[in-house]
Order: sequence, then structure tokens, then C-alpha cells
Amino acid sequence: MPSIRDLAGCIGVSGDISILRDFFGFFRGQLPPDPTGADVVVSLKRQAARLQGDHFHLNVIAVGVDQFTDADDIEVDYSIFKLRNIYDQVSLGVGRILHWGVSTADADGLDSPTTEDELEEISERMHAPNDGIDLSVPHNLNVPSDGGMVLGKSAVDGPCQDKDDKGMDGSVVGLFGSEQTARSLAHELGHYLTLEHRNSEPKNLMCQSGLASSIRNSVELTSGQGGDMRDHCMVGSGC
Repeated sequence: MPSIRDLAGCIGVSGDISILRDFFGFFRGQLPPDPTGADVVVSLKRQAARLQGDHFHLNVIAVGVDQFTDADDIEVDYSIFKLRNIYDQVSLGVGRILHWGVSTADADGLDSPTTEDELEEISERMHAPNDGIDLSVPHNLNVPSDGGMVLGKSAVDGPCQDKDDKGMDGSVVGLFGSEQTARSLAHELGHYLTLEHRNSEPKNLMCQSGLASSIRNSVELTSGQGGDMRDHCMVGSGC
């Protein structure tokens, strides 16, 4: 197996390495608590194996970053923890995770979107200059929909080389508590990686949350869904 430093270099991480922050992508540099009190465990050996197989890189962009509290950062880190476990079931790894911030002043109101058009605008404006999928987290997402709330929005089969294509070209997720945010984050990235809704399958990740049998546990993916995601052009292999 390659050394940790070799694997880190393969995903673009160099210098002094924090395993939890740089290798696993936890913004706080520590394991996030599970909202149920269950143990949170990560495996360096498993992550190394995933980097040698199919994986993608991710940019998490905090929109209104100066408003984020430690509790908000925990919510994001827990979502990253769950994302790796959810996608691991179909042999899809999550490689480099970089955290970016847009101040409230620079966000021009997009830290508090109230329409789906503004969610699309976020995805069109918020980009990191690298080969990762861009996922924006506005601090105060409040978009009504059919008596409920929009939890997130994403390009379906999102672009690769030109992340600034016209139209929605990233993913956006709001903060709605650790379990919901974690499921929404994995769900919206599923859209980016080609997946459509599966509302007739309440245990599937791609069932919309309002129809899912459990926000915590409705995270199943089929082998076919995994194959579709691994074929996306943002997915690479071979560290």
C-alpha cells in the first residue's frame, strides 16, 4: 500500500498533514459527534483503499462564512462523515475535501436565499479553482416549496472541465440539522453524479426526504446507481 504521504500527494495535499483535517476533510480537525450518541469511527486503511479506486474531490463553500458557528461546522463535518459511508457501499470514494468561505458582504444576499432562482445563482457564482465538485452551503437557506422547504438543489449530471457553464453547475445544500443536512448533501451530490429521484423506493438515498422512510437510514444505493456515478467524468481513479 502507498504511504500516507504518497496518497496525500496524489490528491493534492502537501506539507504538514493533519489526518482528520487534510486527509478526511473535517473542517474542525476532529471527529464530529453523531447526533444519536453513536460512536464515530473512521478507517485510515479504508480511506487509503478508496483513493486507489474510483473517487472524486469536493469543495465545500460556506456562503456567509462569518455567520457559521461551531455547531454549524459540526453539522458540515458530520455530513462529510456520512457521505463517505453512504458512497462506500457502492465502492465510490471521496478524496480531497477543501473548505472555502464567502463572507456575508461578498455573498450579496446569497447567504440567505429565498427562491430557487437564487440557489441556481449560487451554483453559477460560487466556484473553487480546481477539479473538485463545488457544493455551496448558504448559512440561512429559506426557500419554500409546496407547503414545505427546499433542502437543496443540484445540477443533474453536472459538468466537469467547465464548471462555469451556463445554467446550474454545482450543488447547494442548506443547514437543517445534522441528520437532514447529511442526507441532503449526499442526495444532491448524487444528482450531480447523474442520479435521478427514486421516490418509489423510500429506503433509497435518491428518494426525496418527504417520502423517505427514515432521514437517518434511507441512504441505500443500488449497484446500478453506483455504476452510473462511477462513470461520471468528475470521478477518477488510481492513487
